[in-house]
Amino acid sequence: MTPPGQETAGPLAAAAGHATAGMSPRAWGSFRLRLTLGAGGLALCTLLGVGLYAARLATQERQNFVGLQLLGAARSAAIGLATRLQEREREVEILSRVPSLAESPLDSERVARSLALRKETNTEYAWMGVASLDGRVVNATGGLLVGADVRTRPWFAAGLKGSYTGDVHQAALLATLLEPRPGGEPLRFIDLAAPVIGPAGQVRGVLAAHVHWDWIANAVRKAVREDPRATDTEVIILGRDGTVLYPLRAPGTRLPQALGRERYGMQEDPGGASYLVARASVPVTQHSDLGWSVVLRQPSAAATAPVAQLRDRLFAIGLATSLLVAALAYVLAARVSRPLERLVTAVMSVREGRGGQANFPRDGGSPELSALSDAVREMTEALLDREARLAQANAHLEQTVAERTCQLSQANEELARLAAQDALTGLANRRAFDQRAAEEEARCRRSGTGFGLLLLDIDHFKDVNDRFGHATGDQVLQQIARLLESATRETDLVARLGGEEFAVLLPELGECTDTMRVAEKIREAIQHHDFGGIGEVTVSAGCAWADGSALPVSAALQQADQALYEAKGQGRNRCVAARGFQPG
Repeated sequence: MTPPGQETAGPLAAAAGHATAGMSPRAWGSFRLRLTLGAGGLALCTLLGVGLYAARLATQERQNFVGLQLLGAARSAAIGLATRLQEREREVEILSRVPSLAESPLDSERVARSLALRKETNTEYAWMGVASLDGRVVNATGGLLVGADVRTRPWFAAGLKGSYTGDVHQAALLATLLEPRPGGEPLRFIDLAAPVIGPAGQVRGVLAAHVHWDWIANAVRKAVREDPRATDTEVIILGRDGTVLYPLRAPGTRLPQALGRERYGMQEDPGGASYLVARASVPVTQHSDLGWSVVLRQPSAAATAPVAQLRDRLFAIGLATSLLVAALAYVLAARVSRPLERLVTAVMSVREGRGGQANFPRDGGSPELSALSDAVREMTEALLDREARLAQANAHLEQTVAERTCQLSQANEELARLAAQDALTGLANRRAFDQRAAEEEARCRRSGTGFGLLLLDIDHFKDVNDRFGHATGDQVLQQIARLLESATRETDLVARLGGEEFAVLLPELGECTDTMRVAEKIREAIQHHDFGGIGEVTVSAGCAWADGSALPVSAALQQADQALYEAKGQGRNRCVAARGFQPG
């Protein structure tokens, strides 16, 4: 049923509501905005997707290009290192054969001058000396280590047999005799050795030289710095086992995910920094195969910086293009959606109950929109007419329904009264009594108070019916019903349970003894009442008291019924209390 005051909210309003649910020109979901955002978003996604794909390809190509450049620079540095090392080897080998060493005593001043001159000419030498065949240093630059026993040194044993080049190491004894490096960094050297051959071709001793490791590292670093292919590049020298020889690190330090030789690729250090790395092996010299590698690594951001700049420019171009496409889409959408928006405004007017003021556009901008506008206008007129007729029918229906509802309510009330009332006496019936007793029991559980119960039965009522007839018996029942009502409170409930049996429910009694007092009052009122030619009429009563928890109403009724039975057995016309209930 339509509520009063809303008779016009019929099919037309519902149709208008559906038509405008998501089409308001002011809503975020309007056709104009959707087309604009869709076109701009599609353009942006397309350009960004193409840009990202192109940037990815360009990044890979750039990494390959820079990787090849770094690998070429690493190879050049490795070859340069091998060349310089070979020059020092050749220089020591030649020095071991000069006449001053081959002919003069090894501890002579002539040998000392030759060694000092060579060290002064080539500053990469930290120390040069000559050891005799018994392993004693007999001559050395600056007199360092003269007299020292070097038989256990690898360069001495190897130098007796031929030219020797050793791996980088720390010379603890020599380091104590030389000036320390700034910062306390330990001194490291490379050993070179060659046998000293006499005029007759015999071995006279061993010529040894300690080359500064810094000379090796600086040579590689300088070669890389001068190579235009290796800008912003870190130089690392690895040993045969992959440990870092340069720059100085903790012993045993290795590069993460070390590359194979003569390769390049991407690496990440433990700190998360990404690098483009290239590794080249130092070629074997005439007298050595140290297994060194030159590693060049460049931060990936520096390696791909041109690609990143290109990517940023592509993003900027893509964003500007997307905005331009969105603007063009907005202009196009405005031309298409403006007639639709006017049509939506007209439909909203109809929805708000202003159908007569709706202004449907005559020119929709296209034949399709014009046809749509005409169809909606005709539908609105038809729906308004139909709605008016429905409003009249609805008003009549509401009036009829209201009348029927009132009649039904009255009938229901009468049925409820009849269902709870005894038809003869007008008292409550057994059903109403049971319901009230259950309510009182629940109340007593909450409050802790009790209520009394009386069961009454008319003495020798069958004789009344037999002698005077059932009509007279009914009158007796009616009079007793009135006597019961007058002898009890308004809050008490008097019920006819059936035949000549009555019950009285006495709620909120102060004490248990009140139940017997009320029963006696009722008995005396009935005994002294004038029933006309019938004579004296008496009743017997059984009394009980319930508290709703320890003694529920069902048990109290049984006790009252047993007390009534005892009253009958004791001669009738008396009130008997239930066992366990002794009134004072």
